[in-house]
Amino acid sequence: MGGEVAKVDGALLRAARERVFMSREELAEALALNIGVVVGLEASERTEVRENLVEELTQILFVSRAELTSHPDPPEPVRVDLRPEDLPYEV
Repeated sequence: MGGEVAKVDGALLRAARERVFMSREELAEALALNIGVVVGLEASERTEVRENLVEELTQILFVSRAELTSHPDPPEPVRVDLRPEDLPYEV
């Protein structure tokens, strides 16, 4: 009875909830959970939850699974040793 799990990122969950102008209380009610669970999920960096909860969250918040479980790739580091002649365009 284990089931599949996923790691939800609290900051991403909060951002998704706020984008649809939903309060924590409203999200908890929609999920039939105690508000403390929602507060805990949002406060945690990465929390393991059952896959069916992730599916419910994606439907309620109108987001993809990836939007709750991962951050986008960071930007490429800026090279400080570049000279104007190294650039692919003229300055």
